[in-house]
Amino acid sequence: MRSLQPAQHTKLRALTALFLQRKTITPVAGLELDAGQRMLLAALCCLPLMEFGSEGLHGWSELVVYPEAFRVQRSHVDAAGVLHEWDDELIGESWDSGPLILSWADVQADIADPHAGFCVAVHEMAHKLDALDGAMDGTPPLPREWQRQWARDFQQHYDRFCAQVDAGQDTTIDPYAAEAPEEFFAVVSEYHFSSPQVLQQEMPIIAAHLQRLYGPSPSHAS
Repeated sequence: MRSLQPAQHTKLRALTALFLQRKTITPVAGLELDAGQRMLLAALCCLPLMEFGSEGLHGWSELVVYPEAFRVQRSHVDAAGVLHEWDDELIGESWDSGPLILSWADVQADIADPHAGFCVAVHEMAHKLDALDGAMDGTPPLPREWQRQWARDFQQHYDRFCAQVDAGQDTTIDPYAAEAPEEFFAVVSEYHFSSPQVLQQEMPIIAAHLQRLYGPSPSHAS
């Protein structure tokens, strides 16, 4: 945030104030957050909105913050009708029309090493942007022509990345991006804000789309 340009600072301040006005920040499991920490969380969540605008805050009302990674129960019915249940440990989650959930310990870890390619707040906010058009598919709402270009370019890069991961190749980008198209979008969004040089080197076409969506990365100035 220290590397933001004056115009970006102005936008981020306004968005952060709007976030704090519209969203309930709920610490759970014994966590306590003071006013400064709440403002920091709001500002991190608003980083991806500096160009997109306050429309990115629509459709949800609460930020839930756990002290550290949290466990959720998953279930899935396979093709044979068998119910499978298991526990996942998460550092963040974003429900389509429900809360955004973050691990405070992981937010702090991202702040302590801001250029490592990780930012859980940006990751989960990317999911919120993705869901605005009613489909969690790795494509946020965009003008029609840009949306066609985005969908084509992201699909090609996602398929290529998945092939690398499936082949057991080491990847510079976090292999979690191969989980699904929406995770690919969220992961590369993290790199835009925290390690744009890596993204530019590995996927310059994707980097260009994200610069158009999010504006110039403040990390370029660091």
